[in-house]
Amino acid sequence: MTVGHPLPVRPDVDAEQRARRSAFLLPALVLGLGVPRMVLTGEYAGLHGDLAWTVLVAVAVLTAAVPLLAPLVPALERRAADTARLHVALHTHTDPGPRLRERLDLAARRVVRLHWVGRFVPVLPLVLLLQADWDRPGAVPAAVAVVGGYAVLRSWHQRQTLAAARWVAEPPGPLREVPPPSWWEPWLGGRRLLGLVALYTLAVAVGVLTTG
Repeated sequence: MTVGHPLPVRPDVDAEQRARRSAFLLPALVLGLGVPRMVLTGEYAGLHGDLAWTVLVAVAVLTAAVPLLAPLVPALERRAADTARLHVALHTHTDPGPRLRERLDLAARRVVRLHWVGRFVPVLPLVLLLQADWDRPGAVPAAVAVVGGYAVLRSWHQRQTLAAARWVAEPPGPLREVPPPSWWEPWLGGRRLLGLVALYTLAVAVGVLTTG
């Protein structure tokens, strides 16, 4: 009896379709966190008033444009299909195939390096609540939406990090060497990046004090 090559695993079409629809979560997140922020503080991306609303809507429209245009633009369609397959492979811990295998190896390693970001997500709504003008109409519902939105974001980040850590520890598929990190990749680690943020914050504070 001869032993043939194992048959490739059939992709989960339904899972990939759900993953493709999840691309619309980004514009929903932009609006879900941006609108309550505007209601609470009247500010977005350092802007105020009508200009801030315009920027918020523009960001939401631009992030929604990519998944909307994907069926019409071949390059975007290929990118959307690959992204969906990578998402499914990561969360089901299955080999995405030779074309996408290395790409997922690298992406998972970078997600693990950024695990520390999740620790700071709970701080962001607290900052907004401290900056809030509670006399503004709708401030209390907006505060609830902000806290709920960041809780969802924290949960999503944790699931991504756990799936990526599992992938890095036991990558599915044949044994292989993951390409070495790029020169910039170690800077994704918490200490180095936090050092840069601290220097930037200090520089801004000094600039405000010297010009104020």
